[in-house]
Amino acid sequence: MATVSRRLSGVRAATLVAAAATPFAVVAPDSAAAPHATASPVAAPAPRCGTPTGGGFPLDTRLHGGPPDYRAGGPLQDWKLDLTNTTDAPCSGVHPVLVLTDRDRALRPEQIRFEFYDEGAARWRPVAFEATEEAENVGAFTGFGGFAVPAGRTLTVPVRLAFGPETTPDEVVVNAAVVQRRGDDGDWVGESGDYRLTVGPAAPDRPEAPTAPDTPGRPQPSAPPGRPADPSAPAAARPEDAGAAVPLPELARTGRKSEAHLHVTVPLAAGLVLLGAVLLRVARRPRRR
Repeated sequence: MATVSRRLSGVRAATLVAAAATPFAVVAPDSAAAPHATASPVAAPAPRCGTPTGGGFPLDTRLHGGPPDYRAGGPLQDWKLDLTNTTDAPCSGVHPVLVLTDRDRALRPEQIRFEFYDEGAARWRPVAFEATEEAENVGAFTGFGGFAVPAGRTLTVPVRLAFGPETTPDEVVVNAAVVQRRGDDGDWVGESGDYRLTVGPAAPDRPEAPTAPDTPGRPQPSAPPGRPADPSAPAAARPEDAGAAVPLPELARTGRKSEAHLHVTVPLAAGLVLLGAVLLRVARRPRRR
């Protein structure tokens, strides 16, 4: 894969250097007392980095600590950007430039969410990306005066990255080039190795658990105490009831008792009726004198 400085050697690279080299405004200390005063941009001195021994860049740049896998639509993932000054002079006005190259050339700038931590302002700053003619995505750390790296020291910049939910699964290589702002111009002062990552598909939405419909033949719940059972519900069968005689209804039991009583009371009533007829006949006979 071509180096960052080589891949950014065209018109786009000049545009990014100019963006990083744009003078920034310095607000006067008494501006808080005069909110309507307009701050005037102050031309910053042209900083220079020391000359590295043995050639190469003054700053060693390294990307590390990031996860290998990202999920589209997932949260921001933390990693770090190290800027190591290999010279005996401080290097200030440093603006890293990230280059994201994806395998399928499908990644778009609006799908990239990237932020770096500006310790001087104690805040996270977003990085806007642009697409190059080679379908790469380039974003410069702007909106502040740049990082300052003391001689022989390493500055670690916290950064975080995420991809939008519409990002298609892909493999991405991240590189960092470093530009030093020098007035209206800028120089390449550092370049990192590759940070390779994979973007996976977005997590599927969790559907709500479906409610199981009532199916025929399911046992009906028993009625609560004190409430009559549903007359239309079938009685629950029990194993001990198998082969047992089914109890007769109340009317059936009454009918059998009445039938037994009839065998006794009918003859008795007939005898009483016959006896009464005989007595009545005897009573009506004339008495002999």
